[in-house]
Amino acid sequence: MTYRPIIHRSDIVRNPESPEEAVSIDEYIENEAPKMSAAQIRNLAKFTPQLREKMKTEQAQQHFDLQQNTEFLVSILHSLRARNCRDPLPLDLAEAGVAASYLLKSIDIIPDFIPEIGLTDDARLVARVFARNPSLRNANSSE
Repeated sequence: MTYRPIIHRSDIVRNPESPEEAVSIDEYIENEAPKMSAAQIRNLAKFTPQLREKMKTEQAQQHFDLQQNTEFLVSILHSLRARNCRDPLPLDLAEAGVAASYLLKSIDIIPDFIPEIGLTDDARLVARVFARNPSLRNANSSE
């Protein structure tokens, strides 16, 4: 079966403090990044199998960019930089942690189980983290 890429246009996510409210993707990232700790970054690396398994689903096959970005996140989480990070985290690493955490949620603004669109919010948020932090793509190539 050939999949047509989904165009990511969702600019909102659910506010974790007030689930009935929606916030912009940037607001969500900015609100969650300061809460991310070095211990959480190291712990997220343990969830690599779950992240990769999620990318094998039929839903994920429609989001090639999400699949690629998830592999970048996995590389970041297993990097020497992540293993040796300390609090307070550099902003780009904290935002990468926010993206990985969001991917691990199954219930978010668009629940993952909804056919065809369930991972659209995940794809937008992860793409936005990389757009905000272009150095994340290059950081791992030097290791």
